[in-house]
Amino acid sequence: MSRILEVVFVLGCSLVGLGMNCKEGSLFQNSVKTSIQFVDLAHSNVARNAAHFTENIAKVPVLVLSNLR
Repeated sequence: MSRILEVVFVLGCSLVGLGMNCKEGSLFQNSVKTSIQFVDLAHSNVARNAAHFTENIAKVPVLVLSNLR
């Protein structure tokens, strides 16, 4: 999985570099900024969900044992 992400990152950086050199660079720069904001938002959501999941998964054995009575 990490190899796929590395390839996507390298290809993405290459496309960004090519796009920055085009004549309509400002439009492309704005789209890159928006994409970066979306990636940051997604990263924040994944981190928050992972923390929430980890917190709740620790409660599972207690809930299972309490339901056995």
